[in-house]
Amino acid sequence: MADQQYSEVLNEQGHKTGQVMERQMVHAQQLWHEIVNVWIMNNQGQVLLQLRSPKVELNPGVWDVAVGTHVKPSEDPFTAAIRCVADELGIAIERDELRHLFNIQTANPLPNDEFHKVLGHVFLLKRDINLDDIAFNPDKVTELVWESLLDVINDIGSETPAKKYYPRQGNYYPQLFDALQAQTSM
Repeated sequence: MADQQYSEVLNEQGHKTGQVMERQMVHAQQLWHEIVNVWIMNNQGQVLLQLRSPKVELNPGVWDVAVGTHVKPSEDPFTAAIRCVADELGIAIERDELRHLFNIQTANPLPNDEFHKVLGHVFLLKRDINLDDIAFNPDKVTELVWESLLDVINDIGSETPAKKYYPRQGNYYPQLFDALQAQTSM
């Protein structure tokens, strides 16, 4: 089937195994694989968030990073990030516009007591974007909003609002917030 998407399987240490499987099988078997997240920040210190569509496979109906995708087999993370920004937001960017913030290997919880096991490559794109100029795919995204970084930090740090954000385990959010706050002073 032409629309099937594939991922390269990683081992427990985050190294490529050479095994390529259809993404749905990777998820069903809870295998490790690579993703990219591209956080977008404007000059006012706001981050662009997407409300995940109720139609998406993983964690529908929660606020999340503006752009995220699975890394295709033999694709490097920078290329995946550039592809995803173009596919999801219709914005062309160059590699030198992306700042690599960190990598993190984490097993993010799913509602069915399973896990989405990923090695995440986390990037930042600093750009002012008029949301009226973006045509997003409603099957993936319900809404896009600019939100103050401090408001997002406060929301995720509190018990109730945290449930409205994509659940990320381990040190993801603390590392992200430290990295993004450092960018606001640049």
